[in-house]
Order: sequence, then C-alpha cells, then structure tokens
Amino acid sequence: MAAPPAIKLRPVPARHAARASLQQWLARNPTLNALRRQVLTVDAMWRELSPLLPPALAAAVRPGPCSDGVWVLHVSSPAVAAKLRLQLPLLLNRVQAGGWTLQRIALRVQMPEVAPAPAPAPGRVQPAPAAVRDRLRELRARRDAQR
Repeated sequence: MAAPPAIKLRPVPARHAARASLQQWLARNPTLNALRRQVLTVDAMWRELSPLLPPALAAAVRPGPCSDGVWVLHVSSPAVAAKLRLQLPLLLNRVQAGGWTLQRIALRVQMPEVAPAPAPAPGRVQPAPAAVRDRLRELRARRDAQR
C-alpha cells in the first residue's frame, strides 16, 4: 500500500497575523475591550429583535448604546417612535428571555438631515395668480369702505 501524500503547510498570511495582533492589543486595552464587548452585545440583541419588526419599521431603526440596563434605539421619525413604542413590551421581554439584563428600551428620534430649499433664482418675481390678486383688491376695497 502506498503512503499518503505529504501535507504541505502554508505559512500564515500576514493579514491573519495582523488580525491576531489586533485582537491581542484589544484584549490588553480595557477601554477598547469594554467598547468591543458593548458593540458585540448590542449587535447580538439587535439580531435577536430585528426579525420581530416589519421590514419597513426595522429599516427606520438603528441600535444605539446599552448601559446601566437601558438600551437606546435611534429612530428616524416621531411616527416610527410611536409605532415602535407599541411593541416595546414584546421587544423587552424577548431581550430579557435571551439572557440580557435589561430594564428598559429608550427611543431617540434622530431626524435625517434635510437639505435647505434652494434659493429663488435672482431676477424676475412671479406675479400672484389672478384669483389672489382679485381677492386682495376686494379686501382692500372693503378696508377702504370701513374707514
């Protein structure tokens, strides 16, 4: 019987070595390690909750920080906050059932940035419609008659 072919081991690529050293560095830095744990926790909680929401509602919600038993969810409008507020008890129960110690979910409205309306082009001003001009004449005549 023939011997099995020898297995050649390839060297670890540099990008994997860099990843390992980054993780070692994060583990040695307590502040970054705590931040990393918080990000992983928030991500896991969001993956647990997002399937419970309708897709359009989930798209308007972004998970925020979680500290002292309060998880902040950022919503895109007051209407989204009102709809989500109705589901908060269900969401909180689901998170607590998943093993996370959470007392409350807070909502923060973060309206998207709206570009200012463009300034009117310099030059000629458009006259008011004829109906508006007629009504203004009527009001002016009525005011003059009362004097």
